[in-house]
Amino acid sequence: MNAEQFAAYMERRLSINDDVIEVRERHGDTLTLRVRDRDVVVSLGRFYTAYVANPDRLDAVAQTLVSLVLHELPQRDEHDFAALSRRIFPMLKPIELLMNVRDRHLPMLVYREFLAGLIVTYVIDEERSVAYLNEDHVEHWGITEQDVHDLAIRNLRHRTDERVRYTSVGSGEQRLLIFNSGDGYDATRLLLTDILVDWARMVRGRLVIGIPNRDFLIALGDANPDILRSVAAQIQADATQREHALTDRLFTLVGGQIREYEME
Repeated sequence: MNAEQFAAYMERRLSINDDVIEVRERHGDTLTLRVRDRDVVVSLGRFYTAYVANPDRLDAVAQTLVSLVLHELPQRDEHDFAALSRRIFPMLKPIELLMNVRDRHLPMLVYREFLAGLIVTYVIDEERSVAYLNEDHVEHWGITEQDVHDLAIRNLRHRTDERVRYTSVGSGEQRLLIFNSGDGYDATRLLLTDILVDWARMVRGRLVIGIPNRDFLIALGDANPDILRSVAAQIQADATQREHALTDRLFTLVGGQIREYEME
C-alpha cells in the first residue's frame, strides 16, 4: 500500500471500534478522532514507516495504533512499589510500540530487547487492562531494570503455577504442548525457560516453540519435519490473522536459553 491507501486502511480499522472511537475526519496522514468524549489527533507517519519496513506486520502495526488510541499506554503515578510489586509482570510486545511512545512524548517504557522484532515490556496488571512501567517509575522507586525483570519473571512463574495449566496433545513425534489460557501472558511464558526445559524432555528432537499471538504458545519436537512444517505454516497464518499478533518466527532452547530456530 502507498501512504494514502495505508491511511484509508487505518481509518477503516479504527472505525471498527465505533462504540468508543469516532473517526471525524482525515487529512493526508492525520486523523481527527473522538475517543470517549475526548478529541484526539493522530499522525500516521511513523506507523506507515513501520509498515513499509515490514509489510507482513501490518496487523501488528494496526493493533498498536488501536491500543495507543484507546490508551493502552496510560501514564500512571504509582508511588507505593511494595503495594504494586505482586502485580508486575513481563509482556512480549512488537518493537513498534517504542516508536509510538516516542511519538506521544511519553516517558520511555522500561524494556529489554528480545528476538524476532519483539521486546520484553513490564506491566502493572489491573485485571482487565495493564499499565506499562516507564523510566519515571523505576527512577522514583530506586530500582533497576534488572530488578523489575527478575520480579516480573517470578510473578509470572507464580501466576502460572497457581492459575494456568498447559495442554498436552498427542504423543511421540506428534506431541504438542500448548499454553492457551487467555490471561494475556501465554506467549510471554516463552520466558519461563525452566518449564521449557521440562518440555524438551517430553518431545522427540529439539524443542521448537511458536508464539503467533499474545494468547497462544505452542511447542513440539522437530524429529518429524513434515509435522514441524505443518505447525509452522499454521503459526505463520495465525501471526497475520489473529488479534494481538506477535511473530511467525520459531524459537528453541540452546543451553537453557531462548534462541531463534532456523528451519532446515
